[in-house]
Amino acid sequence: MEINFWTDTHAHIHDDEYGRSVDEFISLASDKNVKRIITIGIDYDDSIKALKTAELYDNIYAAVGMHPEYADKYIRDRDFDKFFELASNKKVIAVGETGLDFYYEENPDEKYQNILFQDMADIAGRLDKALVIHSRNAAQETIKILDEAIKKHSKLKGIFHCFDGKECVLDWIKDKNFYISYAGNVTFKNADNLRYALSNTPLDRLLIETDSPYLAPVPVRGKKNMPANVSYTGEYVAEFLNIPYNILMEQLENNLQKLMKGVW
Repeated sequence: MEINFWTDTHAHIHDDEYGRSVDEFISLASDKNVKRIITIGIDYDDSIKALKTAELYDNIYAAVGMHPEYADKYIRDRDFDKFFELASNKKVIAVGETGLDFYYEENPDEKYQNILFQDMADIAGRLDKALVIHSRNAAQETIKILDEAIKKHSKLKGIFHCFDGKECVLDWIKDKNFYISYAGNVTFKNADNLRYALSNTPLDRLLIETDSPYLAPVPVRGKKNMPANVSYTGEYVAEFLNIPYNILMEQLENNLQKLMKGVW
């Protein structure tokens, strides 16, 4: 089958903070050859919304999990089984977003973030689903936890979402079942570090996303982002890497198929 469409591998469309409808997102995305969207939960209630949205549309899938900024709200004895059950749904294709974020001082203590991340990785490993990783100012610590998780679940797989360009992560993923996803900020004028990382990312480990409603790419930078705009990022990446659009589309789809193991 010839691939002639993009997938937005990371968006937040199920509870849009600007009041836009899912139907609007799908229609506008289709106009730009964006035919599949993964909508991402950031806590338990939000994950339920993501799943309910995915169940209503054939071309929308969900990831369920808890963002590290809420790690101090996570109680293992109460919440692990709830997330496990939610993640077991067939329309849930990944666990997350989750991970570590040490950027803001007011973020939860590292010990709480570690517990949450370890448990989300455990759920992903048990269910053989991808782990959607948020890692900011925490690359080495993220790798350490993932290495421990892989000892328990040797086939653990995942996506470093909205990749920040850390070379240690690029080196680490090359012999693992993990992928790097670039968002619209790779198109920004001051993003030389991301473009350098992109040029060193193996094509068979590459994905793209919007992180809607954030990080709208050039030429719509500054506007409220939406899945349709992943086409701009895809076109930019193709031109930067000197690859025809259709070839990049096919490569990205092959990467997703390998990661998601025949979900589609």
